[in-house]
Amino acid sequence: MELEAFFQQVKKLPVMPQIMQELLTSINDENVDLHQLGKKLATDQSLGANVLKMANSAAFRGIKQIDSIEAAAIRLGLKRVRSLVVAAGLNGMMPSKNFDQQQFWSQAMYVALLAQALAKSTDIEPEMAFTCGMLHNFGELLIASATPEEAGLIELSLETGETRVSAQRQTLGLDYAQIGGELARRWNFSPVITDAIEQQLNPMDFEEVSKPAVLIRLAIFAHHALNAGLSSETVANNLPAPLCEVVGVDKEKVSEFIAEAVEQGEQMVSTSVA
Repeated sequence: MELEAFFQQVKKLPVMPQIMQELLTSINDENVDLHQLGKKLATDQSLGANVLKMANSAAFRGIKQIDSIEAAAIRLGLKRVRSLVVAAGLNGMMPSKNFDQQQFWSQAMYVALLAQALAKSTDIEPEMAFTCGMLHNFGELLIASATPEEAGLIELSLETGETRVSAQRQTLGLDYAQIGGELARRWNFSPVITDAIEQQLNPMDFEEVSKPAVLIRLAIFAHHALNAGLSSETVANNLPAPLCEVVGVDKEKVSEFIAEAVEQGEQMVSTSVA
């Protein structure tokens, strides 16, 4: 199936909070008024509540409890609030039926935090890496909500030992990265985000390599390795060298950052999924 054919059969796209779309369209704009941002967030009750809950989680809060959206925006700053809006927005977009919300959320959050950790030893903005990582698998949302029968077949294929990407390609002729990238393009996301999502599975195959896509690939590698029980130090030492060289990841520096990301992930996952 071609991308255009897939999207033609999609009757209804997931509903994205307007404020989230605004932030992702203008992700390179650093002149956003934090007071106005706080007011806009306050008008979306569900999104605002999720952002406030995350801002007060052990992973982000300071000494004092944050009691308002505006205070959260001012204390955390634009880049961090943007990251939290993206995370909270995805949490609210997840299908309610036949979809493993916990698995999706955990995968997205850990990849986002690991991409952010790896970015700390490069010239890539860590919060940008977090945002791209948080959105890396949101094509899965469209597969689950728009093509539920095919999504069911994909899940059955996983039980036979197929990888998720292979099962998606066999069933749909497409994978979550292609679908997510096209959805990001149709929603007018920043090209930085669109390219990161679209290129994540094979970033080195593109003529102009997306560095955030490379970080996502490295973060997914790290996530799988950590799930296999490897230590942060072992994971850092065994990150694929060609990918590290492209983005400038310093293996000697990132072990501590990876350990911090794991701890933060445990706090965020337990806090954020309703």
